[in-house]
Amino acid sequence: MPASTQALSIVSAAIRRNGITNVASVPQRSPLRYPGGKTWLIPEIRQWLGSLPERPRLFVEPFAGGAIAALTAIFESLADQAIICDIDDNLSALWEVILNEGSWLAYRVETFPFEPDRIQSMLLSSVEDRRNRAFVTLLLNRIRRGGILAPGASIMKNGEQGKGMASRWYPQTLARRIRDIHGVRDRIRYLHGDGLALIASTALEHGAVFFIDPPYTAGGRNAGSRLYAHNRLDHAKLFEMMASIDHPFLMTYDDCEAIRRMAAEHDFAIYNVPMRNSHNQTRIELLITPSPVF
Repeated sequence: MPASTQALSIVSAAIRRNGITNVASVPQRSPLRYPGGKTWLIPEIRQWLGSLPERPRLFVEPFAGGAIAALTAIFESLADQAIICDIDDNLSALWEVILNEGSWLAYRVETFPFEPDRIQSMLLSSVEDRRNRAFVTLLLNRIRRGGILAPGASIMKNGEQGKGMASRWYPQTLARRIRDIHGVRDRIRYLHGDGLALIASTALEHGAVFFIDPPYTAGGRNAGSRLYAHNRLDHAKLFEMMASIDHPFLMTYDDCEAIRRMAAEHDFAIYNVPMRNSHNQTRIELLITPSPVF
């Protein structure tokens, strides 16, 4: 084992004491089943926020995706306000409609005739209308394999128990989640744009904390290009930015030597967390903080 890897292994600590989180035990707050989603990480996010000297005034999630971290912080009163951000046009349309027109979207979900011809017609419809784009984005997210929204993702054929596209379409449940989020819209702000720019613009906000869950493209890995339409990110710049701000943060990354090296260069604390991916395989995810908190 290289000396650098051995040193990092000493710094790293397994923070799970009771194995892998059963995601069924965690409240499902987001209507999105987003690839790389962090529902499984909610126990650690709670623990991290609970370790802070005072409740954050602002929870910043620059690479929102399904935004489960920010939603948990707001619904469980772990932070006063939240800002979520994503660069993807379709995701932006969905989040903006959820926050601003959630009642309409919930009703649309409840009343949509979930039939092959109606689905096909909907997918071929114009996305110029923001409401329409939001609904199509949610529909695609629920019927594609793994919830992948990147171009080229395939639609489920067999699905769970042979239900095909309907496997993940729960209209009443989705409508309830949308209405719940709409109900706390005064505490959530959505920005359509670059995550790094959001970090820079909120770096001086008093009482801010940052949850950083960037696309998986570090260390030469190509999963991000398959999972996300927008997958290019300067990870070294991100680490430099986080080292320069005086706020608590929690970063999560797929385990690779490049990320461990960057974290070590900035004297960040590294934690290993086991998780189970969509293929039911156990792997290690890295949690990175400016100083030990777990």
